[in-house]
Amino acid sequence: MKNVYDIRYEKNLIYILPEDMKKSLRIKYTKTAVILYLYYIDTLSFYYTYIDVIPNTIDMYIISSREEVLEAIRTHVGDFANRNVNYILKENRGRDVSALLITSLEIVKNYQYICFLHDKKAREEKFKEDTDLWIENLWVNMIGSPAYIDNLINLFEENKTLGILAPPDPIGDQFATWYGYGWYGSFGITRKIASELHLKADLRIDKPPITIGTALWFRREALEKIFAKRWSYDDFDDEELKKEDYLSYGIERIFAYVAQDAGYDTGTVMTTSYAEKQTNYLQYSTRKIFAEFQHYFPFHSISMIEAYKKSIEKMIHFAQNNQYFYLYGAGELGRFCHYVLREQNLLPVGYLVSEAGEKKVSEGLSVIVLSEISIKDDAGIIITVFEQAARESIRKNLERQGLYNYMEFWRQ
Repeated sequence: MKNVYDIRYEKNLIYILPEDMKKSLRIKYTKTAVILYLYYIDTLSFYYTYIDVIPNTIDMYIISSREEVLEAIRTHVGDFANRNVNYILKENRGRDVSALLITSLEIVKNYQYICFLHDKKAREEKFKEDTDLWIENLWVNMIGSPAYIDNLINLFEENKTLGILAPPDPIGDQFATWYGYGWYGSFGITRKIASELHLKADLRIDKPPITIGTALWFRREALEKIFAKRWSYDDFDDEELKKEDYLSYGIERIFAYVAQDAGYDTGTVMTTSYAEKQTNYLQYSTRKIFAEFQHYFPFHSISMIEAYKKSIEKMIHFAQNNQYFYLYGAGELGRFCHYVLREQNLLPVGYLVSEAGEKKVSEGLSVIVLSEISIKDDAGIIITVFEQAARESIRKNLERQGLYNYMEFWRQ
């Protein structure tokens, strides 16, 4: 069984849909509902823009823990005729997650396709800009326009194995989710939930989750197992919200694995306008990341990173098979190799260099000029220099001294 993250990549389950043009449709709107959990009354006007574009043929459910929020929305939506809108006051516990799994339990049973969304607010001022972009991400990419909603539902109609469509991971200067850090300390609680649900899914800490933030469109059958658990408000203790392993953080990451257990795929969907914004930001940020790499590692492409990973495996294997070994080169790459080996409890004798420099010791290891010592011919030598010409010179120098038990860390 493959991981959902890899499946999304291999099947290319990333969908970019137009907001202003309907495709050929086969939609049964009577089976579709949009469920919104809204809590913050001071930001309601922002969400009205999106609420207003939901087609009248889709049933709408507004859930809140605050009566004043429901009343404000009721007043706004009342200006629009022919809207099937239902208002539900819930217990102020569990926030958006309990709104979906508990308050919406009986609602979900009546529909084929369901969208769930909620409002957000930045916890700290430094996160506000990125959080605002995340809010836009969630709402634009779930219910951006009537035509977009039509196109999105049609994806489900055309792809019978598609169980979930989620917005892309949030981007921004403060967020690391997009770069593969989506667990944020919540892997343990997610795995615990998977065990309790008896999921047959590939859940691994080195593969990030692909649902974040409890915003998604889903096919009812894909998530039946998580609704069948019969959650209780008592399961949620909002005093634990600051803890990375809080129940809600595991639930919002579990959806794709529940769908996998049910035999469905999870994809990512976005509007063309958001895709443009995201591509622009990611190209800019990726360039900055690789530019910073240059100060430590000479990597400038994905292929070089893959070669680097293989080089580490090869180096560790070489060190394990040599009782004594040296690192040839005391530069950044040499010190990095020392760190990696030390993590494996593999300790080199010292750094070898071709010419004497100012340093006699680096990172706790002696810096030794090759011509000034006698090395046993069975000692291993790991050449950590990156430049090809320098590596060739080192190889010739070693072989002139009868030293053939060496490997090059960097060799594509």
